[in-house]
Amino acid sequence: MDAYNLETFKALDRYRYLRSNFVAAFHGGSQQHRKRDLGQLRRRGLLWTPEQQKNSANYRYTPRVYELSPKGKAALLASGITPTHWLGERQFWHQLMVADIVMSIEIACKKRGLRFRHRKDIIGAAPLSFPTSITHQFPKHTDRYSGVLQPDELFAINDTHFILEADRQNEPITRPTLTTSSYLRKILQYRAVLKSGSYKALIPNMLVLNITTSPTHADNIMAFMEDELTMSSSSMMFMGIDILGSRDTYPQPLIELLDLPFRRVGHDNFIISQEV
Repeated sequence: MDAYNLETFKALDRYRYLRSNFVAAFHGGSQQHRKRDLGQLRRRGLLWTPEQQKNSANYRYTPRVYELSPKGKAALLASGITPTHWLGERQFWHQLMVADIVMSIEIACKKRGLRFRHRKDIIGAAPLSFPTSITHQFPKHTDRYSGVLQPDELFAINDTHFILEADRQNEPITRPTLTTSSYLRKILQYRAVLKSGSYKALIPNMLVLNITTSPTHADNIMAFMEDELTMSSSSMMFMGIDILGSRDTYPQPLIELLDLPFRRVGHDNFIISQEV
């Protein structure tokens, strides 16, 4: 396998799903040439185009989304790289949002000469999860929950480690119990992990990027955190980006994420490019 295709396969292995325009931006050069290259790999049976992307009104006019086929994974293995074993079927649009965010940051780091490391480079095949035990006082009862916190992704820029929570607004901010998933439970779990330092079993430091598909929803989560939980945090950061929630349009690589302000409750905004 030539070096260009190997880098494409490695990127697809990192993210599972990638849009052709993101692959083109990663490599540089002509976007049309990159699309042609991906099409040839698909025709050779090395790549698949997931059927879920057809659930879009503008499917014919948007960049194709690709993933490695079993034949592509075998080719990667033959090059000495063990493919990622994705556990079960992850939701397509959610995983694509994760890929859009982290690949955007990887492309931005590549352009600026910043050292980027993906989860696989940091913790290898170890599971990205943190055991937690939390308690919350609801108006009429106290609830306790013990369970594993599973972030959406992990990456590092230079020596700063970031956890990603990509939120498509599929869960409410709060529920009357901790048993079912909510942003309340997630915030309490992250507070427990950060306070205890249990994350240090995997990584030396941790900042949490909460990126949702609506600036208003990000505002509401922050207001809940401040008003209802009376909680502030320098490590929990928030941003809402509308285009990440759309199925009928598509983003270009969001390389500006390094320079946009992430908001924090009780602390000044955080700009990645100024802090790493």
